[in-house]
Amino acid sequence: MTAWLYDLRCSLTALRKRPLYALVTVLVFAIAIGANTTVFSVFNGFFLRPLPYPDGDRLVMVYDSYSFLGLENVGTAIPDYVERRERAASLDELAIYRTLPRTLSGDGEPERLVTASVSPSLFDVLRTEPVLGRRFTEAETDAGEGRLVVLSHRLWTTRFGARPDVIGRDIRLDGEPFRVIGVMPEGFAFPSEAVDAWLPFVITPEMRADSQRGMQFSNSIGRLRPGATLAGLNAELAAIVRRNVAEGRLRADAVEVAGFTGQATPLREVRVGDLEQTLLVLQAIVLAVLLIACANAANLQLARIAGRSRELAIRAALGAGPGRLVRLVAGESALLALLGAALGFLLARGGLAVVKALGLERDGFDLTLDARVLAFTLGVALLAAAASSLPPILALLREETMQALREAGRQGGGGRKAQRMRDGLVVAQIGLSVALLVGAGLLIKNFYLLQQEGAGFDAEGVWSAQLALPDSRYAEPGEWARFHQRAIDRLRELPGVASAGFTSVLPFSGSNNQGSIVIDGYVQSPGSAPPHAQYRSIDEGYLPTLHIPIIAGRNFAATETEPVVIVDENLAAKYWPEGALGQRLRRSVGDDRWYTIIGVVPAVKETSLATAAVTDTVYWHHAQSPSSFGAYVVRTMLPPAQLTRAVRAAVAELDPELALYDIQTMQERVAGSAAMQRTPMVLTAVFAAAALVLAVLGVYAVLSWAVAQRTADIGVRVALGAQSSDVVRMVLGHGLRLIGIGLVVGLVCAAGLGRILAAQIRDLSLADPSVLAPAVLTLAAAALLATWVPARRAAQVDPLRALRAE
Repeated sequence: MTAWLYDLRCSLTALRKRPLYALVTVLVFAIAIGANTTVFSVFNGFFLRPLPYPDGDRLVMVYDSYSFLGLENVGTAIPDYVERRERAASLDELAIYRTLPRTLSGDGEPERLVTASVSPSLFDVLRTEPVLGRRFTEAETDAGEGRLVVLSHRLWTTRFGARPDVIGRDIRLDGEPFRVIGVMPEGFAFPSEAVDAWLPFVITPEMRADSQRGMQFSNSIGRLRPGATLAGLNAELAAIVRRNVAEGRLRADAVEVAGFTGQATPLREVRVGDLEQTLLVLQAIVLAVLLIACANAANLQLARIAGRSRELAIRAALGAGPGRLVRLVAGESALLALLGAALGFLLARGGLAVVKALGLERDGFDLTLDARVLAFTLGVALLAAAASSLPPILALLREETMQALREAGRQGGGGRKAQRMRDGLVVAQIGLSVALLVGAGLLIKNFYLLQQEGAGFDAEGVWSAQLALPDSRYAEPGEWARFHQRAIDRLRELPGVASAGFTSVLPFSGSNNQGSIVIDGYVQSPGSAPPHAQYRSIDEGYLPTLHIPIIAGRNFAATETEPVVIVDENLAAKYWPEGALGQRLRRSVGDDRWYTIIGVVPAVKETSLATAAVTDTVYWHHAQSPSSFGAYVVRTMLPPAQLTRAVRAAVAELDPELALYDIQTMQERVAGSAAMQRTPMVLTAVFAAAALVLAVLGVYAVLSWAVAQRTADIGVRVALGAQSSDVVRMVLGHGLRLIGIGLVVGLVCAAGLGRILAAQIRDLSLADPSVLAPAVLTLAAAALLATWVPARRAAQVDPLRALRAE
């Protein structure tokens, strides 16, 4: 320990004499370690930190699936939930829930809340109890006591001033009284952080009937028993389906044709989605940045060893063995890497803020720099120290110290082997940098093409908000259509409004409505799935407001005397390639009317710009297929905040107890959906830029050191008649060889990275010259500039001064 402390004091003394070298090395490590820490902290938050529920990794989402229709998760029908809760032995408990917007009225302005109707078993599944009051019980739910409510801690604090006497009070939701019986703990959020209150999910005998199979308007979450497995649970869910078919409670073609079954997936996996592959790719990219940084630091170390050749020779002559010399080099690397890690950890705080600002967050996951991330940072620092010190240690051990001393003045850089090692490290830096630049270019171009492709409508200048009519005051479908029509008429009269429309399901809102359809004259082939489509109820102003053109036929009129529909081009091409106009279809359940197709419109993306618009869609006239809930879209040049006030006032004139919610411009909705593409693109571009800077610094450092060490050699050449152009050509030739080899290596690495990205991005071209050429030319130009500077300095060497110094 005394020897190590002595070596540490020696390293600190030596570094104080070379502050520029120490500063550059620390910054190099800080950039690379900070990038790795940022990405790992995101990975840690999503996959390693426990979910915010006790034994959260035993929580599973249980849902109905129609695999043959490509519908993996369609929610849960109540009869399926009841059977699974009773018969699935692998489940410790199962709960059902659905979210509904409701308006809180009474004290203060009406406020739109997100409420969750849940079975009492939800609190057992999540193992969380109210912090104040109590929860509702199974007996209360079975007795139909649905007028109870448990508040979120946020709502209790903001709306009710965190007063304990709120327990036992009645509040009005959609005009109906609900008794407050509890308050959940701070931070509790399910199924999302937006939920403000929990109400009992009342299941009537009629809702349990077999006729309700296929009505998947709810979701369910369960907890696995200790020792139970996901595979075992899925086998039990499939057995329940087979039993229902055998007992005649479920149609056999639902299984044979549509692939109906029950499915369970871990809650973490459902919430994270396909983010794991993205994070693994980003982690690989920042690892490449770390390797470049290590190569850069190793080059600086090699140069430093060359400069310390005489010192090391004297130490060896005084009895220092190879182990002591190695310890000096390794200790200095570890010290610099740890200092870089400390700075990198601070940089990671800013990096994590950038990640959050880019929208890469999920409900229930805390992205923070915890103890595990700190341990990772220290581990990366020690790994970087070992990797960066290995080349100089090998160079030190391969050559006799006195031989290195004799060569130090003539060969430059501490010997030929050390020089070749530095050249190899530069080639590796250039190669990895090219790969990262190409990867960033591919992501940037893909993001640009997605933006150019668009969502199938014009989002610019369109304001949107959702609204739901309470059943207590709007019980009849005819009332729904009349209210929405009156509201839209008011909106069209507002100053600055060019057009306005209504839709039951708004694109990029996270909601959907779909079901099977029956096509007049279509004969379903044996074993094939029935026609299926998304349902949208719209008025005559919706398509013009979003600038969705009519490809064939016409738009809806304000009033239609006959049942009519509009279909998208996907559905039209699939079932009526000769022309869809005049053809008829109807819903498979709930409506026996035949609807005539009067128009065809382009396919519209609903969830993400990155997905192809492949889902067939049917648009119904909102007066013929009313919806109590939906969204208003308004095309305007007014500022969004100003329009929001005007629309709220217009709706309040019709019903002061209604409140708009989910108010955003359509541009904000589309941009928010692009987070999964934008975040990796921005981060990869930043990491690629860092790699480029490090690689260029590596080229400059190697050639500058080579010129400095060969000053005498260059002086002799000039004294013997060499021209400045000859000296420049010599140095440039060395640099160009390194750049050329590095570019070739980089293109090979880029091909590998491109294949990885192609597995996640549709229509990605690996050999895109518009991406490859800029990446190669950018790095080549930057590296050439880094080569030119030391070449010019070499050409200006004074031969007399160089020989006198020698």
